Amino acid sequence: MVLDRLYGLGDEFEQVSEYVDIVEIGWGLPLVWKDDAILRRIKFYRSRGIEVSMSGTLVEYFAFQNDTRSILEKARRLGFSMVEISDGIIDVTQDQKLKLAKQVRSFGLEYLIAVGKKNPAAQLSTAETISQIEAALAQGPAKVVLEGREWGRGVGIYDEDGEIKWSMLRSISANFDYKDIIFEAPNELQQIALISEFGPQVNLGNVSFGSIAALQSERLGLRFDTFGVDRPGQETKGGPSVKFVLFVIQNYQPVDQREIASITQLPSRTIQKAIEYLKERKQITEHPNFEDRRSKIYRTPSATTLRRSGG
Repeated sequence: MVLDRLYGLGDEFEQVSEYVDIVEIGWGLPLVWKDDAILRRIKFYRSRGIEVSMSGTLVEYFAFQNDTRSILEKARRLGFSMVEISDGIIDVTQDQKLKLAKQVRSFGLEYLIAVGKKNPAAQLSTAETISQIEAALAQGPAKVVLEGREWGRGVGIYDEDGEIKWSMLRSISANFDYKDIIFEAPNELQQIALISEFGPQVNLGNVSFGSIAALQSERLGLRFDTFGVDRPGQETKGGPSVKFVLFVIQNYQPVDQREIASITQLPSRTIQKAIEYLKERKQITEHPNFEDRRSKIYRTPSATTLRRSGG
């Protein structure tokens, strides 16, 4: 899902449009441009099979004014195919979201439901996030969107430095199928980490126009950071522990099993099974540990190649 700030469209987007599923026209921008210009822009996307979503912020604004009908009429008139239902700024009860979802459907539009607050000082706990995702999925949206804002810091699954809160993310993925969720991930390192965690099919949102091609390269395993990740259509069927071990090896390599155990806190038997699984699929390589002959160290294939090329 790409965030459109109403920048220019041209040949650059044509080259990567096939990798885009949804474009969200951000914030209140549909009220800033003239209607005929927005209509042409949306028609451009829709003609290429791309869904176009109105931002949750704009819908929240009209909900706050008790006038959602007028903005939904505008969404339909301009050619939007979906809207985002959120409570990132104002508080919206589950009953209100349900009524809004029914209203959206009555206009022939699909909807996304966003979970999370935009204010860094008013963040949901892990338990609250899981509860809201569960309630959102029960309303049958196209996808649930995890709030990450446009800079990905201090909100949702990201801490103040933009690093992923891994315990929170893994609690979410333990309760829900990650394919039902769009993880807003505006930062390239966040995108890489989520691909490493879930595989190349993970749904990513708030992607900038200029990052589409680079992100697709990451998904295909054509860059250093995701070189060992399965290609689309060959997604890892290993459980969360396998993906966790792979992530640790990718980010702390070279590491031995003792170090993996210290970082992951997984049982040694679980780690050994994960390592065997990853070795069979050629996602990691095993090498002698010259500092301790009794153990082995593990790397991804890209790290091995780079070290050899350096002599």
